[in-house]
Amino acid sequence: MTKYSSFTSPNGKNEYFISINSEKSSDFSKCLENIYESYVSTLKKLDLTKDTQTFCRFYLSDIANQKKQLLNSKIFKLSKNSAHSIIQQCPLDGGNISILSYHITGVGKKEKIEFGEEWKHGLKVKGENYNLYYTGNFFSENGLDSFEQTQDIFRHYDSFLKKNKMNLLNNAVRTWIYISDIDDNYGGMVKARKNYFEKRGLTKDTRYIASTGIEAKLKENHILVSMDAISISGLDPAQIVRMEAREFLNPTHEYGVTFERGTKIEFGDRTHLYISGTASINNRGEVVHIGDVVAQTRRALENIKALLKPHGASIKDMAYLIVYARNVTQAEEIMKTIKDEGLNQIPLIFAEGAVCRPAWLVEIEGVAIIPSKTNWPNFY
Repeated sequence: MTKYSSFTSPNGKNEYFISINSEKSSDFSKCLENIYESYVSTLKKLDLTKDTQTFCRFYLSDIANQKKQLLNSKIFKLSKNSAHSIIQQCPLDGGNISILSYHITGVGKKEKIEFGEEWKHGLKVKGENYNLYYTGNFFSENGLDSFEQTQDIFRHYDSFLKKNKMNLLNNAVRTWIYISDIDDNYGGMVKARKNYFEKRGLTKDTRYIASTGIEAKLKENHILVSMDAISISGLDPAQIVRMEAREFLNPTHEYGVTFERGTKIEFGDRTHLYISGTASINNRGEVVHIGDVVAQTRRALENIKALLKPHGASIKDMAYLIVYARNVTQAEEIMKTIKDEGLNQIPLIFAEGAVCRPAWLVEIEGVAIIPSKTNWPNFY
């Protein structure tokens, strides 16, 4: 199934998100062919080309057995010049592979970023006012645990930012942190990230980064942590706004973690609202509706609506949603609840992914895009 959303503007800097879920088949080669044909057809329909693609994430059902075939496939070759990420989070609709792709039209030169390692990828999109950087599959083989690997990942990311005249505090916009065996390795990631942020001036009094920390299987078994990120150069610190809804959910630092519930980036012609991974939590940091996946899904959506509302946005402004389920047997209930909210028209990724607390059965994230008129330079 293929879905897409678009944000169009008079200056031609248009944004598109495309989600494609392969048909149900035990033959991975058929799934790859199906995804490829659906993607090419959608690009033609939207008058997009492979050169407009900025980022693509591949969600696999069995990375150990599928990664080689993916790397040699037509769909991967089509995406090779963009930034991309590959993880195992089994699609919940029965297919072997799903993709989420982001395209921008009317922008300047795109430069592929080389990291000296085939698995890591990045893309720089040069604009008149800002440069956008997507990076995927940052990982570390240095360190025996998640604490050491996370430290190394942030050191490399920090070095990348400095090389491009950016820093964590002023230019890092959004991260996705994938953790193998999250029940065992989440604590080490959290501690390493918190320590690193404090050294770089990211505190409860400045800001953190919108983020999702979720379970996934990665390139190799010994790789415990991987990270994708969005960074933007040319931002004024005042363009970056912390999103809060304290009546519904509390700041994360109150229970020892360091990410924003959401981050708003204001441009002259539009606003991006990056919603972090959001679960069924209350304003005291407690899990609510324990054991009830439908009620947890509804509460997660209520929390997202509460984060969006002060900024003039609604959940119908979401350009895509990624929905993670801890237990695949509950997928049908989760998907029905999402669709009952009238969200089945936007790009949706339903994937297996355990959240940081075992009692959380579902987590939801995404980005909303709304028109705006401010004194900041336009998006690109």
